[in-house]
Amino acid sequence: MAKPFFNMLTEITDIRLTARQAAIGAAIVALSIYGVFVVQLVLAKDFVTPAGTPVGGDFVVFWTAAQAAAAGEISSLYDTAYFQALLLEMGPPRDAYGLTWQYPPTYFFAVSFLAFLPFGLGYAAWTGGSFVIFIATIRSAGVKGLTLLIVLAAPATFQAAITGQNGFLAASLLLGAALYPDKRPAVAGLCAALLTMKPQLGILLPFAFIAGGYWRAFGWAAAGSLFLGAASLAVFGPDPWIAFIESVVGVSAAVGDGVMPLYKMPTMFAAFMLAGAPKILALAMHGLGVIAAIWATVIIWRRYDNKALRAGAICVGAYFVSPYLFYYELVILAAPIALLALQALEKGWRPHDQLWLAALFLAPLFIPGDPRLLGFNLGFAVTAVAFIFVLRQMRLHPFPSGEAQTRTVLPT
Repeated sequence: MAKPFFNMLTEITDIRLTARQAAIGAAIVALSIYGVFVVQLVLAKDFVTPAGTPVGGDFVVFWTAAQAAAAGEISSLYDTAYFQALLLEMGPPRDAYGLTWQYPPTYFFAVSFLAFLPFGLGYAAWTGGSFVIFIATIRSAGVKGLTLLIVLAAPATFQAAITGQNGFLAASLLLGAALYPDKRPAVAGLCAALLTMKPQLGILLPFAFIAGGYWRAFGWAAAGSLFLGAASLAVFGPDPWIAFIESVVGVSAAVGDGVMPLYKMPTMFAAFMLAGAPKILALAMHGLGVIAAIWATVIIWRRYDNKALRAGAICVGAYFVSPYLFYYELVILAAPIALLALQALEKGWRPHDQLWLAALFLAPLFIPGDPRLLGFNLGFAVTAVAFIFVLRQMRLHPFPSGEAQTRTVLPT
């Protein structure tokens, strides 16, 4: 009796949609959520929506920091109390912001242009500009047509847009570093170097370049990183770096103590802390996640000549090696998962592949969720499903002749 029921359940859940059906469903979701967003924009007063949130969400952090940097106030931005006061003074009117400045001094090169723009125009330029870069990057990777429409309609893409964060830019840099180390090592290396402005996202890239034997890309990444660091020292001096390092120590302690909003962080460490696990257990599980991500990255980059798999390992693995990432960065998963889906469409779907994809597409609609519902981190469930999906696709791409690829993994 149990076996027929199990077979029936398996058959029901193994959904199969055409690309057109998937695109229509994605468009319906997109029209709904963007429609609500447009209404909120229209009804906003002084850049504050009826829901009480500022237009552009966290964008106020970048805009305020750019204004202060233009006035020569850089080191002070890393002081939480000072920055809070500055946000209340310069940003849209609110009782409190609860935001801090946690970026290295090199990040001022990216946001400095915002000092010359009013808040609304700055948000449009920041989000719109990075969105255009994101579209160009994923199109160059081969995500086009209906697949591109589905990616752009994804709730994860919507979250990146409305929060005013740097998800589009981070996704573009990660994808550029993952896709082009062979034919365009300078592009891949410089993308990796620029990603040092948000260093927790690029931890796996050195492992990937070394495992794949892409020493030219590794060299460009190292040189670009050193140049950015030296340029920031020359322009801003050493004080901002000292303040940044001190702030990193403080943020690390806050994450470890559970002070940060763990329900917004789709990472292994945050998931276990939110579930009430002891800190030592959460750290141990995070360590296992780090090992798993490095293992998957090294295996895939050394043995598989498949760019979609490689990008998937880097982008999904970022959530396992860093304890400090947020839900609005889930857009970095969009392009690699789309590329793997295109390959599955060509080679044949594995059972339940489309069910996994539907879950990945829809889940960000409900993230970050209600902070009062403790004990379950939906964001981490998304990253865990994405990791499983990447590992499942490895079986569609066996090694040539059952053996690992022959590639020089040491410099010659």
